[in-house]
Amino acid sequence: MSNLRDALVSTAKRVAEYLTEARRSSTVVKINFSGDTTKVFDLESENMIFEELSRRIKDCFLFVSEESGTRRFCDEPRWVIVVDPVDGSMNYDAQIPWVSISIAVAPLESEEPTIRDVTHAVVYDVFHKIDYSFDQTDGVTIAGSPATRRSRPPGIVLGYFESTDSYKIIPRYWAKRGSRASLRSLGSAALDIVYVGLGNAEAFVDTRAKLRNVDVAAALKIASVLGAKAKLCSGVDALSVTLKDISKIECLLVGYNEDYLSKLSEAHRESQD
Repeated sequence: MSNLRDALVSTAKRVAEYLTEARRSSTVVKINFSGDTTKVFDLESENMIFEELSRRIKDCFLFVSEESGTRRFCDEPRWVIVVDPVDGSMNYDAQIPWVSISIAVAPLESEEPTIRDVTHAVVYDVFHKIDYSFDQTDGVTIAGSPATRRSRPPGIVLGYFESTDSYKIIPRYWAKRGSRASLRSLGSAALDIVYVGLGNAEAFVDTRAKLRNVDVAAALKIASVLGAKAKLCSGVDALSVTLKDISKIECLLVGYNEDYLSKLSEAHRESQD
């Protein structure tokens, strides 16, 4: 597994080139393991990732992906690779340039590896062709250079605000922070979470119960290494989310640091009363 970060970045870059060199078909081919529609470009991107990593990684691994669920090709896999081949499929279909590819890798040393156990990760910005990656040796890098974090984030909250219920937390959060923050609903959870890690936004909120572990595993690892804090709305540390199978994340809160996360958590509790 040497040079694994390079393999992940190169693989993501190849898929991004496929997605951007031409407009790929958005014909729906099936309903995926997450219950969402799988389009041609989703499935072809996933297959490219699997084939490329199978060629590059000379070891036994478990492949867990948004479109096809869990693929096991050996009796005793040593690694789990968690993939969202196109995070922001609706954006891609509409040619809105906020789309990413997410890949996270963790050793199968325990019965239930979690996001905390991830040793390598990449979130690749498809349209801007920028890789945000992590390994245990070099930490977080952006396009190969060490990542830097803003000392104070701007007053921006990222997330999904698609219904009255998903918005209920916001007025209460504004009250906790003492002023309003601008809202942006951009459409790629992985990129949003990485941006909170970098300090380009102060928080990320998703209360829709639509996210899956494959959507956010790489991003949460990268953001946490940078200093962000994340919880499920139940209070459970988001880094304890398991990886061996696709699982739903009912509600996710990410803050620039513990103070922001605490305000988000309090606002969410009050919004449920």
